[in-house]
This record gives sequence, structure tokens and C-alpha cells, in this order.
Amino acid sequence: MSFNYILIPADDTKPIQSLSASKDGGLSNDALSNYAKDYFYTLSGGANRAKILNEATDEEKKQLAQSIRNQYANTPSAESLNKMGDDALLELIKTSESSGTCEITCLTVPTPLNEQKGVSMYGDDNARNRNYPFNHRATALMKACGHTFPQGSSNEDGKPNGIYGDVFVGRCHDDEVKDIWERVDFTPDEVEGDLSQKEWIRIALKKGGGGGHGGSAASLSNTLSNIGKSNNGANLGTGALATEPGENQGDGFSWSQTDEEVEIKIKVAKNIKAKHVKVKFGKKSLKVTSAGQTLIDGETWAEFSIDDSTFTIQDDEESGGRELCITLGKKEMETWNYAVVRS
Repeated sequence: MSFNYILIPADDTKPIQSLSASKDGGLSNDALSNYAKDYFYTLSGGANRAKILNEATDEEKKQLAQSIRNQYANTPSAESLNKMGDDALLELIKTSESSGTCEITCLTVPTPLNEQKGVSMYGDDNARNRNYPFNHRATALMKACGHTFPQGSSNEDGKPNGIYGDVFVGRCHDDEVKDIWERVDFTPDEVEGDLSQKEWIRIALKKGGGGGHGGSAASLSNTLSNIGKSNNGANLGTGALATEPGENQGDGFSWSQTDEEVEIKIKVAKNIKAKHVKVKFGKKSLKVTSAGQTLIDGETWAEFSIDDSTFTIQDDEESGGRELCITLGKKEMETWNYAVVRS
């Protein structure tokens, strides 16, 4: 019994590869996780560094230990490193170099809506610091699954926030109630082309679909940081994801919310009047057309009250055109994580 998973190279000129491995190891000895650790360990030169440490002379070990202390002189670790003897410090470094590790990040968590099938990404947990190339396709995939990416201190090195280095992506069937954990296939066609049209991503972005819905991606080891908001030209079409209180940007519109309502704003041409606009309110859907052009057509985060929903159109001094304002009356006083996602 085997399963398929993929490798997304950081080099955009290289194709996404399909790989296969045995299911026999189960969760405790997962073939994908093991292969990823070995892959990143070999790529980073960990084995060579461990060998250098083992073969170093006493004088070389002393120099190596001092070099490490100098490297961390202006960090919170400096005091503890200075108190540590040379042999203890080098043994700590040797231990860290003796085996491979990887960052495992949940793109989607198993839920009933996705038939308890989660998708995870495996990358080098120190790829950014090792100056590996920015991975545009992996970064776009993270955002397509509904994850926002932290900014601020994570990009003090001047690099764009995002995924760095090669990554592996695989799927598992994980149902605790039925006591099932099994690898299932994940293939290149599921991440190639227009991500917004991939069925598993469309499901992920629905309420209870397992995607990020505006939250940071959950890491199975350490919190995944250094991820960027840029989609680098990818056609994500994920709708409006709520990243923080206040106004949020969507696919051609902005939106905000209170406890009672959601307000969506769309910029339209100066000659557009109310008679040119058609808004179709559904229990959990919204379709908006202007002069025959579809502006929004998709599923809302939750059901809303049609009777308490309306729209207006007004002049927009900032753009010199007009602005269409749509108000959806909430049925429940809950926070929406997105306004509308393409259906």
C-alpha cells in the first residue's frame, strides 16, 4: 500500500513533482515526515557539520565554542552560553546537528466537511536564515487556503515574508472518533493553475471547511512565522478574509462588521445609478451585478436576514466615481471570518 505526495521546489522553473511512499509506518513512523527530515538535513549540510565537530582538535573546539558565543553575544541566550563550558556547548550543537527536523504546518485541518482529510506542508524550519530562495508557489498556496501571515519583527532582515526553500505537501485521513489515521493521495494537479477553482480549497474556505479563514497557519512543532501577504501574481480568488478588526479587503471589495451587520463596499463607475445595479440576497449567498457585470457571486460566512439587508449607491469623493454599499443584517451576533467566498 502506497500514497502520493508532492514536492514544490522553490525554483519556479522546476516542475512540481509527484512522489510516493509506503503507508506501512502509519502515524508513528510516517514515511513523508521521515523523508522530509532526511531531505532537509542533507540539504543543509548537517551531516558534514556534525563530522567537523567530531573530528575537531582541542584548539579547534575552543575556537568553535568562542565563535558560537560571539555569534549570540547580543541575544538573550548570551548569558547562558557564556556560563556553559566549551565541551557542553559543543555537545549541544552536535546534538542539534545529529538528526534532521522539519516544520509541519497545517494548511487544512480535518473536519466533517472535508471528510476528515487534512493537508499539511513540510518545510525546512530554518530555511529563511539559511538564505534559501523564496517559494512563490508555496506562499500562494498558504494564502489560498485562507491563512494570514504575520508581519512586523519577522521581516527585520529585509526579506519578504513568505515560505522559503523547497516544501512537501501531503494529505491524511484523520478521524479520532473512528480511530483512523492514514495517508491518502495528494497530487500536483491539486495545486497547479487557478487555486480558487480547486475543489479542496473551495471546501477549505467554507465555514467548518478546515482552512485558515484569516488566521495564521497552525504549526505542529513551532509557530510558523516569516510568512508574507504577497500572492506574487497568483489568482487566488479567496474572497474577503478577516485578518483584524476594522475594514478588510476582498476580491474587488472591502468590508467591515459590527455585532449586528456586515457592510460591503464596492467602487463602481461614475455613470452607474441604482437602476443599473441588481443585488440578489439569499439565505447564505450574495450576487451583485452592475450594468450586466458580475461583481460578487458567492457564499457568505453565515446566514443573514434578507429582510434586514439592503444596498445604496453614492458618490465617492476619493475616486471620483461612485460607491455601492451593501448591508447584510446578521441573524446571530457572531464574528464573520470572511464576507463572501466564490461559490
